[in-house]
Amino acid sequence: MKMRIVSAVLWFLAGSCVAGTIAIHLGLNELVGPLVGIAWASFVVLDPKDVVWRVGKGSAKATHGLGSHGAAARPQVGADS
Repeated sequence: MKMRIVSAVLWFLAGSCVAGTIAIHLGLNELVGPLVGIAWASFVVLDPKDVVWRVGKGSAKATHGLGSHGAAARPQVGADS
């Protein structure tokens, strides 16, 4: 969740700067920049279809077995099958 919040802040700043610059050059209101930044940051945080943050269904199970406990589950050399 920390990565979503950090990336949302960065996307807000980037979207705000880019959209604000384009809005000023096109003669639009200066508030277009922060509005676009807020919209893009909320999209990154909420991520309705898991486009940005892909989380597999079994990702918690797959990473749970890693580490020192994973070595005990391996078969021993010369053990009967």
